[in-house]
Amino acid sequence: MKSPVIICPLCSDEVDKLLYRYHIDGERVVMEKIRQQNPGWTENDGACSRCVDYYHTEVVMQQRILPEIGPYFPVKSPDDFIILPAGLRLNADQRYTGKGITICFIDGGFYPHPDITTHRNRIKAIIDVTKTMDATNDHSITDCHPELVEGWHGTMTSVVCAGDGYLSNGLYKGIAGDAELVLIKVQNDAGRITTENIVKALQWVLRHHEEYDIRIVNMSLGDDEAVSYKQSEVDRLAEKLIEKGVIIVAAAGNDENSMVKPPANSPRVITVGGIDDQNSLEKEIGLYHSTFGKTIDGLMKPELVAHAIWIAAPILPETKEKKEAEVLHYLLTVSPAELPLAVKQNIAFTGLPMSVLAGDDATFIRDTILQRIRSRKYISPHYMHVDGTSFAAPVVSAVIAQLLEADPRLTPAATREILFRTARRIENYPAIRQGFGVIHPRKAILHVLKREAVITPGSSPHINKEQNTIEFYIQHDCASQVSLAGSFNQWARDVLLLEPGKQGWWKIEVPMMPPGKYYYKFFVDEKVWLEDTGNPHREPDGFNGFNSILTINN
Repeated sequence: MKSPVIICPLCSDEVDKLLYRYHIDGERVVMEKIRQQNPGWTENDGACSRCVDYYHTEVVMQQRILPEIGPYFPVKSPDDFIILPAGLRLNADQRYTGKGITICFIDGGFYPHPDITTHRNRIKAIIDVTKTMDATNDHSITDCHPELVEGWHGTMTSVVCAGDGYLSNGLYKGIAGDAELVLIKVQNDAGRITTENIVKALQWVLRHHEEYDIRIVNMSLGDDEAVSYKQSEVDRLAEKLIEKGVIIVAAAGNDENSMVKPPANSPRVITVGGIDDQNSLEKEIGLYHSTFGKTIDGLMKPELVAHAIWIAAPILPETKEKKEAEVLHYLLTVSPAELPLAVKQNIAFTGLPMSVLAGDDATFIRDTILQRIRSRKYISPHYMHVDGTSFAAPVVSAVIAQLLEADPRLTPAATREILFRTARRIENYPAIRQGFGVIHPRKAILHVLKREAVITPGSSPHINKEQNTIEFYIQHDCASQVSLAGSFNQWARDVLLLEPGKQGWWKIEVPMMPPGKYYYKFFVDEKVWLEDTGNPHREPDGFNGFNSILTINN
C-alpha cells in the first residue's frame, strides 16, 4: 500500500514528515513569526523542517537588523536544509568588505569566476609558477581556462573569501566581497603540488608584494612532511614575508591523527582549524576533524577555528559537474507528466543510473534525482556545499581584510593580537584543538575602532534620512562592551555591538526599521541594563526601570 502524500501547510511542498514537537522556549519567537505570516496556522498543523529553518533565519536576520538581501534569501536546497551564508553565521560586520585590500591566494589553480570578475574584475594577476624555468622568471596567465589550470580548489577558496555573490543574486557573498586578488597556481600538469612550487610562489610574493600591495596571503595547502620550521624553506619564506608586513593564513589540515605541516607549523603564521555549526544559527557548535597539537618545535596549533563545513562554494564553470548541476536542477522543475521524457533526453549529463528509465513513475524519478543532487552536494545550478579547513582559512583571511580596511596601519603582530583576544572558545572542547577559539569578526572590528575611534555624539536616537539609518549613542567611561537590544531584535543581548570612541562615547548605526513603536535599552558589559538618557521618551519596563521608546513614522 502506497504511503499517503504529506504536504507542508506552510510551503505546500511534498515532504517526508512534518514537525509537531517544538522546543517551546527556544522556538517561541519562530512560531510567532510563522503565525504572523500564516494566519490560522497552529502548532498542531505541523511544519516541515525547511520552513522551521526558514522562519528561524528570518528571526535571526531581524535580531541583527540586517538589510534585506531580496527574495533569494534564504535558498531551499533539495537536502531539506538551507545553506546559510558564512557572513550571517559569523555575524560579520557588513560595512567592511575588504575594499582596497589585496589578498594573494597560493593554491592548486584558478578560474576567473563570475563572482570575482563580472561586476568588476578584481583579479590583479594570475601567476602560474609551474611554467617557469627558475624562481626568477615570472610567468603570468592571461587566458585562463579550467582545462588549463585544473582550478576547482583555488576557485572555491578565493570565491568563498572574496566572491560578491553574482551567481547567487548576492546570497553567497564572501565576507571580503570587495577585496582585490592575486592568484598563484602551484599545481603542475601531473596534478601534484610540490614543495618546489610552493617555494616559488612565496618567492614571487616576496619580490612583488609591494608592487601589488599584497597584505594577506591565504594558503589552503601545505607541504607533504611535518618538519621543524627551522629546516623548512616554506616556513622560512613565510616568516620573511611576515617581517615585511604581509599576514600569512594557513589551513591546519583535516586529519586529527596527523601533524601540522609547513606553513601552518610556522610560529607567526595564523593557523586555522575548523568548527561544525550544523549549518545552524544556534549557539551550540562543535569542532571539525582538524589537524591539531604540538608541532615538532613544540608550538601549539591551530590558533583559531572557523567554519569548515556546510560552506557554499562555486561549481567550476565549463565542467561536467556544472552541466550536471544545471540539468539536475532543471529536471526538478519539469512537470510529472513530462519528467520521464526529459530525463531520457538528458540522461547523459546527469550521472543518473539507467534504471531510472525503467518506468514512468514520476515520484521515483524525482526521488532518484534528489538522491543524486544530495550525493553530489549541489545546492543550486551554480553552487555546492564543501568542507575542510581549506575553507576555514579563507574565512579568516576575509575577516583580516575587514580589519585592514578599518585600519590599514595594522601590522601582522597587531592583527594576531586582535584576533586572538576577541576569539571565543567553545565550551567542553579542549583548548589544544581550538587554540584561542572561534573567530569573532564583529568584536575584532570594534577592537580596531576602539584604538583611535572618533565619534561626534548626536541626539539619541538620531534618524539619518540621507543614509536611511538610525544612530544610537551612549556615554560610558568604564564600559568594555555595550550592546543595543530591543523589541526590534527580540532583545538579543550580544548581537548589536556599539562602537567605542573618545571620551567614553559609544555608537551604533543600524538600517532603517519599518514604521512602528519600538522599545529598547543598552546592555553594558553583559551585566547591566541602561536606558537611553538622551531619549526623553520612556515607559516602565515592569522590572523597576524604564524602556526607552523609538517611534518610526511613515
